[in-house]
Amino acid sequence: MKLYRILLIAALGALSLAACKKDEETTTSKSMTGALTVGEVAEYSNPGDNYTLTASGLSLASDETDQSIEIIYYFKVDDFTDTTNTMTVIIPDTLGTYSFSVYGAATGYYTKSLAVSTTVVSERSITNARRLGAPDCVDARDNKEYYTMTAGGLSWFTQNLAYFEKDTEGEYTLGRPYSSCKATEDVMGGFYTWTDAQTACPAGWRLPTADEFDALATNAGDLMVDAYFNGSRLWEFWPGVKVTNAAGFFAMPFGYATVVDNAYTFYGFGDYCYYWVDNAGAPECRSIYVKDSDIKVWGSTSPTDFAAQVRCVK
Repeated sequence: MKLYRILLIAALGALSLAACKKDEETTTSKSMTGALTVGEVAEYSNPGDNYTLTASGLSLASDETDQSIEIIYYFKVDDFTDTTNTMTVIIPDTLGTYSFSVYGAATGYYTKSLAVSTTVVSERSITNARRLGAPDCVDARDNKEYYTMTAGGLSWFTQNLAYFEKDTEGEYTLGRPYSSCKATEDVMGGFYTWTDAQTACPAGWRLPTADEFDALATNAGDLMVDAYFNGSRLWEFWPGVKVTNAAGFFAMPFGYATVVDNAYTFYGFGDYCYYWVDNAGAPECRSIYVKDSDIKVWGSTSPTDFAAQVRCVK
């Protein structure tokens, strides 16, 4: 009797499972076509930046017979969910990666989602690079302030030049911030072609000569500062390089850029820094690499297709 009941229960379970599978097969969701988009969010943002984003791009399947089905877009930002296809996202005052999600849903269709993120930066992003006193140079063109030091009978910027010019449409015409994001202008300074670098310094200041730069130090570690960016160490530890910043130069590895048809592509963040120097009127760079104690001379630079950073002297 017990065996009969067990067999009966097993048979009923098998029928139930088969029915479930059949039901699943008849209610399988479709996939929407197209790509979910929301517009542009910069790779780097400052606290308080805002983006008005509109979700779109999805369509019902081409074989859909019920064209009354509505595609609903919604945003999930922090702990807030709003069923709207347009939303203004305000970047919080929290450094690091900030992310939110966008969804597209329709009855009988799989939900599509898109994760959107930006890196939040501010003047607080750079730590362990404190300079003594107060900035002692003001650029009259934009009122930005710079710290300086004295070496070799010259005054030197101890910060990367961060002067930019734009056209009436807001496009950069002289200098470019890292990743072409306005948010990084004052955090990392600018990147300049040789052509732009020659006129980028404030009145009374200029590019250093090759000899002047070389007189600062022979050991790269004497120019490198053990700074952190959003809590992560910029110069990764390497046994053969002792980072001391003995010269007070505050070199940080923000990389370099190549320029093609006025489009800047950035490389080497965390590994390299490149600075323009004037070698008897010819363009040269001095480069520092995270794993090398030597300061490299790079003379095969294009005056228009390569962008490095600038330290002004007078």
